[in-house]
Amino acid sequence: MTRPGFLLMWLLALGLGLAPAGPALAAQPSPPGADALRQQLAARLPDTTRLRLLSAMCYLLHNEQPARAVRYGEAAVALARTLAPNEQGPGLLRGLLCLASCHANLSNGPAALELLSEAQELARRLDDPDALARAFTAQGSVYHERGDSATAWRHYRRALQLADQAGVAPRTRMRLLGNVGSLMFYRQQYPQAMHFDSLALTLARREGDSTAQSTYLSSLATYQMRVGRLPRVKRLLTQALAISRRQRAARNQANQLMLFAMYYIETDQPSRTDRAVREALRLARQSDYLERVLDAYSILAAEAAEQNNYRQAYEWNKRYVELNDTLNNRQTMQTLAAAQVSYETQERTRRLRQLTEQRDEQRWHSRLLGLAVAVLALGLLVSVYLYRNLRRNRSALAANNQALEKASAELRGVAAFKDKLYAIVAHDLRGPVMAFAGVTSLIDSYIAQNDQAGLSRLPGLVRQAADSLNHLLDNVLNWAVSQTGELECRPAPLLVSELFAECQALYQTTAAASRQHITTAAPAGLRLLADRNMTRTVLRNLVGNSLKFTPAGGHVHLEAAPDPDDHRMVLLSCTDTGPGMSPATVAALMSGPALPEPTPTPRATGLGLGLALSRAFVHRHGGTLVIQSRPGAGTNVTVSLPAVK
Repeated sequence: MTRPGFLLMWLLALGLGLAPAGPALAAQPSPPGADALRQQLAARLPDTTRLRLLSAMCYLLHNEQPARAVRYGEAAVALARTLAPNEQGPGLLRGLLCLASCHANLSNGPAALELLSEAQELARRLDDPDALARAFTAQGSVYHERGDSATAWRHYRRALQLADQAGVAPRTRMRLLGNVGSLMFYRQQYPQAMHFDSLALTLARREGDSTAQSTYLSSLATYQMRVGRLPRVKRLLTQALAISRRQRAARNQANQLMLFAMYYIETDQPSRTDRAVREALRLARQSDYLERVLDAYSILAAEAAEQNNYRQAYEWNKRYVELNDTLNNRQTMQTLAAAQVSYETQERTRRLRQLTEQRDEQRWHSRLLGLAVAVLALGLLVSVYLYRNLRRNRSALAANNQALEKASAELRGVAAFKDKLYAIVAHDLRGPVMAFAGVTSLIDSYIAQNDQAGLSRLPGLVRQAADSLNHLLDNVLNWAVSQTGELECRPAPLLVSELFAECQALYQTTAAASRQHITTAAPAGLRLLADRNMTRTVLRNLVGNSLKFTPAGGHVHLEAAPDPDDHRMVLLSCTDTGPGMSPATVAALMSGPALPEPTPTPRATGLGLGLALSRAFVHRHGGTLVIQSRPGAGTNVTVSLPAVK
């Protein structure tokens, strides 16, 4: 990897780290509207009006001046708690969400999560889907900043389930989509990341939110830089930075200048890199944005080292280490404080329990002073003993009854399973047997008519019926062996094109007899890691079913491709031009029992044992089997099997 590319990957990783909150490094002007709110707060106001203004002030400052916003958020929450229960709900909810956002911007994750948990419970009580979606989104953002992508995705998924409800505001939906896009980028799922960020940008433009537009333009520029589309990166960053400068949003400018620095590193422009980083450092200090301060120190240290200015590189790296150590120390103190609180709570609980036990013991001793009380206590103990024995016997009897009922249900299930297996075998066996019977009738007819051309076609019909019967017997044998657990799965590298060619050659004669066509398509070199016999059985069943249900002159197509959503799997699909199936039939096949009911059709018997066996073999490999079909539009069956690493 080249030096610019290496630095880019290093900085993208650093951008996901946390930085501690500390005192403001430089004075920062108040955002528009802040002075007017302060003047209103200086007057004597009703508590509900003051609460609304405090929350508004906290929200106004939470992005650019989070340390100052915390004071207003804490005042809003404290005031809301003093209101009457029927008045404090919505105001307290707004205050909790704003204050949590301030702590999250100051990298104080534990405090933010505690406030968001309270806001989440309050939103459920108030039946406020918008606030609940905001709480889940903010929790996912905190865990994302910590690098816990699994927990972050769990919270984002809950928010996505609420996003389509009528009470969720477009800005909440927009913020959620942008955060999910950032998480997808962190997971290196770049197409999904660009999709979610594009949706968020569309909502931001529709709502006229310039700040959000700037943020999502920056995100899209990051994704384009990651995939190497540098001309698009510069255009997107230029638009985003222009919006941030018009709004005087110092934090957004710092983010975008850092991205410009990465772009200049990637395009090997050291002088522009230095100017962009120093400007970003100035804005990050001004807005108390310590995450970007850390990133700026990193780039300046790396650039100085690249220019052989090791003394300057040492000074920048020293500042980076000192600031990062502050973060670690603060997190350690927060952990110790939480442990101290937990210990004190446990100690108080233990002491209370000890006092309670002592009091109970004294009462018991007092009761033992009288003989009558002692006799009564003895009788009570005997009664308790007898009652416990009775309950124990009843519990044992109930457990035995449950075991018997369970065993009876299992036996009934086995019997039903056996009957269904017999029905399927008889159902699928009827076709080949009827074919043999038909051939005997044709022999008599052709001999009586002296039809030599008809007689010459009979061996093909006999061969087709025999192949169908042999295929059915193979399925029955494989199913029986798989149910006893004696069939071993031995994965080995398999070339998909060879499997397709073998299956096509096997059914070519059968297809030609019905004027059907079989085609295949597989990338060269695509390989599976699967059991050869199981895979061949699955392909035979898929193609065999398609040929049975496809009318004369129809087309069956086998295709293979890597799974775009999971690089560890390969998708094999079989598509036919048959009559298709109704949604109810597809749902029954996908969610029904291991052995489906046999369903006759005008042309062929139902799916029967072949589908059940294929599904069992696919699941044995950790894959899936999906059926897509519509009446009159044919059927597509797709299975996923492991790919060779």
